[in-house]
Amino acid sequence: MDDLSNQIGRLLTTDVFMSLLNSDLLNTAKLNAAIALLIKARIPFDVEFTPGTRRVEPQAILTIYINPNTTISFALEFNAPII
Repeated sequence: MDDLSNQIGRLLTTDVFMSLLNSDLLNTAKLNAAIALLIKARIPFDVEFTPGTRRVEPQAILTIYINPNTTISFALEFNAPII
């Protein structure tokens, strides 16, 4: 468990995740880079995409699984309409 925690800690301090954490808006390249890092590190995750409407901005929710009871979720809004 400690190895996974350390691995996730290192992953969250990468430029890709720091950019996600410090940005109000997201582009697909940043999300794809984060997904690639998670796959490379073999860390389980889900991505849920909700397309925008006239009332709601497009959004992706990235959920990283630490253990069955602990997750980290990022709610990310896109900076341009998804077409």
